[in-house]
Amino acid sequence: MKFLLVVSAMILGSLNLQAAVHAAPVAAETSCQVAKNSRLAMDQRDAQRLTCLKQKAPQLTVDQCLSISSTMEYSNNAEDARLVCLYDLKKKIAFNDCSKIARAMEYADSGDDVRWECIRRDSAKISKAQCQHIAKRMSYPGNQQRAELFCQDELR
Repeated sequence: MKFLLVVSAMILGSLNLQAAVHAAPVAAETSCQVAKNSRLAMDQRDAQRLTCLKQKAPQLTVDQCLSISSTMEYSNNAEDARLVCLYDLKKKIAFNDCSKIARAMEYADSGDDVRWECIRRDSAKISKAQCQHIAKRMSYPGNQQRAELFCQDELR
């Protein structure tokens, strides 16, 4: 009899554990946290986060991806992670999400590159006003002028 009670308790415990695992919050599935006490250097922790991000990219939304990229400790690694958000997500990125990634970029050159990518990807779908809006956000005056001309001449 005791044996049956022990076995049934083990089975119920196992079922509760499985239920808890399957009921885990989405945030845990989309997190790429590395323990600070892992004795890894900052660049090594960032490398682990970036590897995790690349593995999870097909399941992530743009906001989840940008959230993970913001956990990078080095800004150049964060830029690389944001580029994963631009190029490696499974779902096609909407123009507004592309613009959001461009705004998140820290460096002027990479921010302008992403803005150009947004214009290039969606030039057949965006309005002239949307194009001019993102063109005005270019960091470098030469890029801004070229983008504004493109928007004026190439879009309806």
